[in-house]
Amino acid sequence: MKTKSHAANELFLTSDAMVALRRSGFSRRSFLQGTGALIVSFSMGGMLATMEAQAQGGVPPDSPPANEVDSWIAIAADGSVTAYTGKEEMGQGMSTAQTQLVAEELSVPFDRVTLIACDTAMTPDQGVTSGSQSHPANFNRSNLAQAGATARQALLQLASKHLNVPVDQLTADDGVIRSKSDASKKVTYGELVAGRRFDLKVDPNAKRKSPSEWTVLGKPMPRPDMPAMVTGQFEFVHNVRVPGMLHGAVVRPAAVGATLVEVDESSVKGLPGFVKVVVKKNFVGVVAQKPWQAMQAASKLKVTWTAGSGLPSHEHFYEYLRNQKPTRDTLLVDSKDVERKLAESATVLKATYNHPYQMHGSLGTSCAVADVQGDKATVWSPTQGVWHQRATLAMLLGLKPANVRVIFRRGSGCYGINGADTVTYDAALLSQDVGKPVRVQLTRRDEMAWENYG
Repeated sequence: MKTKSHAANELFLTSDAMVALRRSGFSRRSFLQGTGALIVSFSMGGMLATMEAQAQGGVPPDSPPANEVDSWIAIAADGSVTAYTGKEEMGQGMSTAQTQLVAEELSVPFDRVTLIACDTAMTPDQGVTSGSQSHPANFNRSNLAQAGATARQALLQLASKHLNVPVDQLTADDGVIRSKSDASKKVTYGELVAGRRFDLKVDPNAKRKSPSEWTVLGKPMPRPDMPAMVTGQFEFVHNVRVPGMLHGAVVRPAAVGATLVEVDESSVKGLPGFVKVVVKKNFVGVVAQKPWQAMQAASKLKVTWTAGSGLPSHEHFYEYLRNQKPTRDTLLVDSKDVERKLAESATVLKATYNHPYQMHGSLGTSCAVADVQGDKATVWSPTQGVWHQRATLAMLLGLKPANVRVIFRRGSGCYGINGADTVTYDAALLSQDVGKPVRVQLTRRDEMAWENYG
């Protein structure tokens, strides 16, 4: 079973069709741009230019512009709504809340909205999902909320012309716009859109709905992903499977700062399922047919490392941190008069707080799947920032950023950061070397010994 959000990422396209599109250089988004009967997102002119550029090896469009309604909202001929967001679901219910937001601003039922989150082939770049900034980013006066309000305003204007009724005499409900005085005068969103794009800038002055009008937003709503999760059917990144997929494991040194001296590949060549040892500078990994085979090969591969620098002593750790060079002060807020105010104060209290390193300790270890074929890469990752990761993956793999697609798939939740990005780079490097999709799931030792302690 696929979840609603996952199904949306493959809307109307089988896995074979998706593979064919990738091989031909088209993204799903650019393909759907030319199918006006399916989804209202882009004009044929723009679509043809995009397809022509891609067919000739040109650079396809980057992040959908945040100031265009079509980057956020699309309405199909049947009146169903697809919303695009750059803020992902990490277990806190954000996808439910964002779906409520779109349903409310467009006056459609909750279950008529499909939310697609964090896919560099189709969603806007909203940075990283962190710091409790998803609500300010999308629920205030910009981005997803304002795009929804702009779209509703545009639909009312279209309906006014279609029905020959003034806008202030119309009401929108359940994806249908009706005359307040004559209920027989009505038109659906699908009929109004009829395969066309909105072709509008997000209007910062479009009137948002008042909380007193809310029927969906702000109301208790069961999370639609929960039934699949509690029955073991939800597709976490750990469950992603790609045809021809292999499995990888990384061999890491015993100490910080260690560098590679030698790898004895003959030590694992006779193991069942063994495919290849991958060595790139100080990166050492193995690829095998099955996960356990990869783990066995990684544990038996003979690798020699230098001693490494190790970690500073715990006794003098905070002095060590203070004396690191280069250092810099970071001002989150600069009032510009701190020293003067302190000098004017009758009493100045000073205190030092030493915060120890804490392991984030995700319940599940991090996992990712990468499919690097030639000059293109598709990666399924639990990263908190798909666009940032696209840029770093491009540097790591030596590819053009436009040729790297990062698709968010939910992983193990965390406060801060876990091994999500690390394991994605592991999978990408291994996949590029063997030329096939590779899945890597960290062991508990990998996750806890090498995670970004905070």
